[in-house]
Amino acid sequence: MAAGLHLVVMLPGDTPDTEQADRAAAAGVLVQPLSWHRHRPGPPGLVLGYAALTPDRLQEAAAILGRTIPSRPAGA
Repeated sequence: MAAGLHLVVMLPGDTPDTEQADRAAAAGVLVQPLSWHRHRPGPPGLVLGYAALTPDRLQEAAAILGRTIPSRPAGA
């Protein structure tokens, strides 16, 4: 099924999740900023949909996100 399977990844730091999603898109991985789905302010995060991807594409996307999204706040 190509819908309904999502993963939320919380991000460190205070870089807006919209910027993180833009970085991912520039690298070829489409994700949604968690802030698009919130009714109240909260920490940054990304919503990842994975139902329509093959295992190989999931591994490739995870590797790209690992290189694109910082693992800790800048200066930490």
